[in-house]
Amino acid sequence: MKAIQVTNYGGPEVAGVQSVDAPIKNKGEVLVRVVASSVNPVDIKHMTPGTVQEIEQFPMILGWDIAGVVMAGDKDSTFQTGDRVLALHPQGSWQQVVSVQENQLLKLPDDIDFIHGASIPLGAVTALQALRKLKIKQGETLLVTGAMGLVGGYAIELAKQAKISVAGLVRNKEQKKICEDLFDVRMYVSDESLPAFDTVFDTAGILDRAEILQSKGRLVTVSDDKVSPEVEERALWTEHNFVRTSQEDLQTIIALFSKGKLHSRIEAVYSMNEIQEALKHASQNGNNGKTIIVF
Repeated sequence: MKAIQVTNYGGPEVAGVQSVDAPIKNKGEVLVRVVASSVNPVDIKHMTPGTVQEIEQFPMILGWDIAGVVMAGDKDSTFQTGDRVLALHPQGSWQQVVSVQENQLLKLPDDIDFIHGASIPLGAVTALQALRKLKIKQGETLLVTGAMGLVGGYAIELAKQAKISVAGLVRNKEQKKICEDLFDVRMYVSDESLPAFDTVFDTAGILDRAEILQSKGRLVTVSDDKVSPEVEERALWTEHNFVRTSQEDLQTIIALFSKGKLHSRIEAVYSMNEIQEALKHASQNGNNGKTIIVF
C-alpha cells in the first residue's frame, strides 16, 4: 500500500509517497481504509527543525484526522465492514490503510461527507477540551485569540452554544470583517485596545499581554511558547492544553455538526500524490480553512 512519509526536517519537499507494509490489526483494533485526512499546524511543526515537536525516527507518517471505511474488525466489534467512520488518530493517518483502536473510532453520520469529516476531529476536539479546562462560569467573559484559525473558530462556536459571552482577536481588519460575518460576535484587531476578560483561550501564541486578562483570570493556550511572567503574575492560573483522544468528546462534536451548530471550512483538496502542493498551500493559507488530502 501507499503512505505519505516525511524523510527529514524541512519544507514540503521532504514529504513524498512511498510503498509501505500494510498494518497488522491487533485485538481491539479496526482496519480502516482512509478516504480523507487533513493537514494540521502540528504536522507542519513536526516537519520544521527547532520546534518542540521533534520526530524520533525517520521516515515518519504524520496526520491526525481520519475519515474512511471499515475493512475489518473483531467478530464482536460494533464496527462492521463497510461502515463509514471517523477518528482522531495521533500521528499516522496519512496512509491508505490504518489500524485504529476501536475506542478511538466513531461512525460517521450519513449527513457528513468524508471531506468535511476529515476536517473535524483534531481542531474541534482541541477547542472543546480547552474550553472545559477554563471552567467558565455564568456571567464570565471569554476572549479567543487566533479567531481566524479553525481551532479558534470552533472555540467561538462552542462558546456561543454554551451561552458564553465570547469575543475574538485577529491580526488585521480584513480578518476582523471575515470573522464578524462568520461568527456574529465582537472581534478585535491585535493593535487595538482591548478590555480585560475573565478567561482567555489562546490559539495564536499571544502570551505577553497581561492587560487582556482580568486579575485572577484564567488562560489556556495551545501554543508551544512560554507564558510571560507578567501574565503568570496576573492570572489565577495558566495552562498549556494538550489534546487527548476521546471517543466521547468526538461524539459530542459530531452531534453538533449534524445539528448544524458547528461548521467546518474547507480551503483546498489535494490527492496524496500532491502532498507537497498540499503542505505548501496549508502553510500559506491555513487560517482560511482546512487543507484536505484524499487517498
